[in-house]
Amino acid sequence: MKKVLLILLVVFTTNILSSQNYKFGDVSKEELQETVYPLDSSANAAILYKERKTSFEYVPNQGFNVITQVFLRLKIYNKEGFDWATNKISYYNSSNEREMISGLKAITYNLEKNKIVETKLSRKDIFDEERNMYWSQQKFTMPNIKEGSVIEWRYKLTSPFKRIDDVQFQYEIPVKKMNASVEIPEYFIYKKQFKGYHPVFAKTETKSRSINFTEKERNVRDITSRATFSEVKIDLLSKLETYEVSNIPALIEEAYVNNIENYKTAIQYEYSELHWPREPIKYYSHSWEDVVKTIYKNYDFGSEIYKSNHYSDDLAVILAAAKTDSEKIVGIFEFVKQKVKWNKYNGITKFNGTRKAYKEAVGNVFDINLNLVSMLNKAGLEANPVILSTRAHGISFFPTIDGFNYVVAAVKLPEGLVLLDATEKYSTPNILPFRALNGEGRLIRDNGSSETVSLDPVKPAATVTILRVEIDEEGIIKGQNRTNYLNHQALNYREKYAAIKNDDIVIKLEENKGGLEISDFELSGKKEAYKPVMETYKFYSENSIDVVGDKMFFKPLFFEATTTSPFKLKKREYPINFGTTLSSKKLVNILIPEGYVIESIPESIYVKLPNNYGSYKFYISTSGNIINVSSHFKIDTISFPTANYEELKEFYKMVIDKSLETIVLTKG
Repeated sequence: MKKVLLILLVVFTTNILSSQNYKFGDVSKEELQETVYPLDSSANAAILYKERKTSFEYVPNQGFNVITQVFLRLKIYNKEGFDWATNKISYYNSSNEREMISGLKAITYNLEKNKIVETKLSRKDIFDEERNMYWSQQKFTMPNIKEGSVIEWRYKLTSPFKRIDDVQFQYEIPVKKMNASVEIPEYFIYKKQFKGYHPVFAKTETKSRSINFTEKERNVRDITSRATFSEVKIDLLSKLETYEVSNIPALIEEAYVNNIENYKTAIQYEYSELHWPREPIKYYSHSWEDVVKTIYKNYDFGSEIYKSNHYSDDLAVILAAAKTDSEKIVGIFEFVKQKVKWNKYNGITKFNGTRKAYKEAVGNVFDINLNLVSMLNKAGLEANPVILSTRAHGISFFPTIDGFNYVVAAVKLPEGLVLLDATEKYSTPNILPFRALNGEGRLIRDNGSSETVSLDPVKPAATVTILRVEIDEEGIIKGQNRTNYLNHQALNYREKYAAIKNDDIVIKLEENKGGLEISDFELSGKKEAYKPVMETYKFYSENSIDVVGDKMFFKPLFFEATTTSPFKLKKREYPINFGTTLSSKKLVNILIPEGYVIESIPESIYVKLPNNYGSYKFYISTSGNIINVSSHFKIDTISFPTANYEELKEFYKMVIDKSLETIVLTKG
């Protein structure tokens, strides 16, 4: 009977979807009264309907523009969904040409006293923000947002470029219904790439139309003659692809993903060729090698790297104090970090240029790291730029210039490449900031050659904790904790705490460790990038041990125990990316009180993930009134396959279970 009811519900829902006529401004009371999304009660918001139309419009004497029209209706169920009331529309905005947003209209709908009340978005609440030299965004937040609101917006984006934004079907919230269409004239050839895990299919048809454009002609035998202009009518065919989808589930972001945008269901279009009538075919899509050659030739790399007069005196001082190649590298690297501050702009082209950035002491990632490459080369080292895509920028599925947005420096030494990024104050050689750890980059040379370079750290992000604990007869503990942070763990610590006073760090530690009372806090290496960060403090706690009658119960690792797993999804469709390998070692020495004996301790274990992806070793031993605990957690791969997700979840569960097992003491 339940199966029959379920089938009837699905049929009923499908009929509603197919019969409902979505029109801007036509919001129903039923939509406003809905309190939860029927197919996912955990959703804070849902896209009830989205329509996206992309087409080409011919403008006489200008050419084709790409027109994209968007209409969206969205339901907000609770306060956690309020963030979806803010929208950002990105557009290209260079000094020569820009994309235009027009026809923006947005309304918030609420049900008040059984009447639908509309609140329109005011023009004064729409803001244009610059993201970098080339991209801006139009941002707005919908007015009068409440739990239960329905919001709508629509707009048109006109682009003089042949860029087609990704047709995205999946979001962090569910999509009830979406219609999308892309109509492309036969002259423009695009490569298509599907990404994501939710299948979508296109209906394809051919449409015909004609355009009139002005053709310029000149007498080739008489170059002094005036050009003549004539109106030419051309018939053309367009390929129309239509997508109609419904009930697309939310893609929930979990820990350790490089960029969730890489895995949302979408169709990407890459402009490949132009087949204009009576003209040779023009090719725009190339191999990665062709892209790299274009970047080096046209994006200022060559000219900027060889500028050196502006730093010659400073370089001479650095080299006078450096005896080895390693000392030269570190000396130049640290000088550039101090000399030119990062303006937070990425990019593979100049902002101020190397000379101006050096003089004004500020620049983008290109300005800073090409100064670094230039100085390293001038010092007699072999250095080249490495272009890459940051984690936030995502992974490009096509060979395209837009696939890169960042540049670092690489120095070739007999033992291998040394990667450097002078935008990061606490970065060290081969410890790139986490934003740059995105698989691979490409090292480019002035002769047009290039090679793939791994961005993966060689050394693990590591912590080593030594914990000495004394337990008194009442179950109160005191002792000392010392933790060393190494490699990327040290970099992360400095990024988080370097600008914070030690007293404030203590407050955060006490909060994170279950109300521990901390004293005699000391911190070394806080701002010294070439040393480990070492954190030492004494502690006191009255609630770390459960005393029941004549027994004491406590976790072997106390407040250093791992108690929650970052992996909670039933099924994960996108890869696990840790960014770096991981190592966490904890050594605990426990002195039990006089008059107590050890009744039971957890078993020691050693388990390994398949294919040497990681391991966990837990060893516990006793000697008189001393208990020694050793815990070593390791992840030995940066990218963990989705197929082994269940094994990884079980691995973390086992670590947590072992951390929560108790040592039992009995009063003798």
